[in-house]
Amino acid sequence: MCISKKTLLALIYSILMFLLSSCSHQASGSGAPSAVPQIPVSTSELIAMEPGPLAGTHFYQEENENLEPIQNVLDRFPRLADDTDEEGMKTYWAQLLRLFAEDYLSPQMVVDRWRVASYGSPDMEDARLQFKENFNVEIILDASGSMNGKIGESTKMQLAKEAIKEFAASLPEGARVSLRVYGHRGSSADQHKQLSCGSSELVYPFQPYHAEMLENALNRFEPTGWTPIANSLRLAQQDMAEFDAATNTNIIYLVSDGIETCDGNPVQVAKELAASDFTPLLNVIGFDVNAEGQKQLKEIAKASEGLYANVTNKEQFKQELERAREIAEKWELWKQNALAEIDEVWVDRAKWIELYQRDWYDKNWRESLNLGAAIDHLAASGKIGQKGRTYFTQQREERERFVAASEKELIEYLFHLSASSYEEMRAEIESKYTGN
Repeated sequence: MCISKKTLLALIYSILMFLLSSCSHQASGSGAPSAVPQIPVSTSELIAMEPGPLAGTHFYQEENENLEPIQNVLDRFPRLADDTDEEGMKTYWAQLLRLFAEDYLSPQMVVDRWRVASYGSPDMEDARLQFKENFNVEIILDASGSMNGKIGESTKMQLAKEAIKEFAASLPEGARVSLRVYGHRGSSADQHKQLSCGSSELVYPFQPYHAEMLENALNRFEPTGWTPIANSLRLAQQDMAEFDAATNTNIIYLVSDGIETCDGNPVQVAKELAASDFTPLLNVIGFDVNAEGQKQLKEIAKASEGLYANVTNKEQFKQELERAREIAEKWELWKQNALAEIDEVWVDRAKWIELYQRDWYDKNWRESLNLGAAIDHLAASGKIGQKGRTYFTQQREERERFVAASEKELIEYLFHLSASSYEEMRAEIESKYTGN
């Protein structure tokens, strides 16, 4: 998905219209005070909180393509009067927090990955997680214009191509891999929408890894157009039609940095995929995705009972693909009747706890820096005085400590859960952290 600064501004402004109305009343002292937006006070409330429209951004970095649009959004905040009462200060802070709030994941994310790590066990009720005679992985890669966006010195597309090559090269002999790309024709301009939305191509058909052929396939396209996710998922059904679930373990990785922009319904197609004869496990990777994109991609993964992950750099992307490689290696061992010892399960579970902890830490760090930069901008532009700056800085520090305490709570909880069965863990998490 290609989003211009103008479009980004329009999106954020629309979200802020409602949020800022109550804030304006409180700041100016005009009108009756609106209810203070709920600020999480428990770990379960923190997990349930919707991420803000600027979650995942890097406002604190001076070299940032979205720096000016975000500054313009903050400039629309009302001026905070010096005599604003405690209720008004809390409301103003709540709106600022809701703008940058990160997406703190449930521990269910870790348990779901533990579940996938049990691939091959004959006790797994989910047939998708039982080893079969053949092992097939298809990567569906976003080649829309926004993949030209840079992370560090490289574009997202460059990082994705490098990670895909390394992943394919690491697969065991006998495993088959394919690559489908979408949005790689035309441009993101309106007059090219029909051409671009119709572009979804299997550039590397299912076969064992072949370095030269894969390199040639990756060189055939560059990011340019729109984002036809639904159509690409539908075509993936055709790609895998011959691989029935009775003799094939099938995995699909959908990689996108934004939402469907071609009027399709990717959530419905994902449901159809899950019900197909080849019953693939659909894993969705959001590549440096904004809050709106994260929401849709999560729904796609949920509809197919697959996994979702949001990555912001090449290493995180490689880690997600690494999971498929590890599964493929277990598949190879299974074929040789030499499955790993049970100790590997505990090592694997500890690894996912560590990655989960890192995700929370990184988001807390980014959120706190973004809020700090936002407070500095509001102070520099005269929107808040010293009283407001001091109050909001204290709130930012309290929020950072609160998130860190929740992180510690969840890590200890996951280590406690690690000896339980999957169903026991899921039931306990739903009871403790979702209220179901």
